[in-house]
Amino acid sequence: MFERPVDYPCAIADQTDEGMYAALDWVLERKKDNEEVTLWVVQKRILGNNEFLKELSRYEGRGLKIVVKDPIYQANGPVLSMYPDIKNLSYSTGARGITALAVVQWADKLDTWAHEVNAEVIHTFESESDRFSIYYEEEPELTPEIIQGLKHITSAINHNNTIAASGYDKDSTIRVLLQLKDDGHELPPNRMAEWAIANGWLRDNPKELINWVRKINSGVRPRISRY
Repeated sequence: MFERPVDYPCAIADQTDEGMYAALDWVLERKKDNEEVTLWVVQKRILGNNEFLKELSRYEGRGLKIVVKDPIYQANGPVLSMYPDIKNLSYSTGARGITALAVVQWADKLDTWAHEVNAEVIHTFESESDRFSIYYEEEPELTPEIIQGLKHITSAINHNNTIAASGYDKDSTIRVLLQLKDDGHELPPNRMAEWAIANGWLRDNPKELINWVRKINSGVRPRISRY
């Protein structure tokens, strides 16, 4: 309930200079005259330490809106999301008024999300061995049973609420996760969160999903109410 699935065109690029400019060009090609580009960055200091962003930020207020660290609640056109990780990618995807999204990667691969939204790969490293060799931990693919469980959670919870707090939405999430674990499924927290983001989970709930999955994988059985 109240989820916002990604139903607009998406693109993904690496963090090379070529990748950043390709992402910007892709966004500008999709910007209409009466729209503005929204730039999302994870930290304010990045705007001053990155020459590409330093130059781009000079257009703030002239067809460019900048959002730092917080979720984008309202856009008026395409969004350029710089260096999101899995825990905050949803800060760029759930905005009202977004018409297109280009993501410039950093440490997280985001391949499950990219597959789910059919993102156009507009620039990538020349070889797979160059990519994420230090930071990224590979996880198993999502099984049909896990995807079905995620679909059940997605339809059950109110996405304007947090699944971190006690209540129906948390319990609905935990109940499905525990059942999947009890049925012998290996739960990949990052891939599950990427799927959730692509299918409309908002703000911090994908991050909280990762937290719950990791706890359950470690043997914790969170308490749930009996409705």
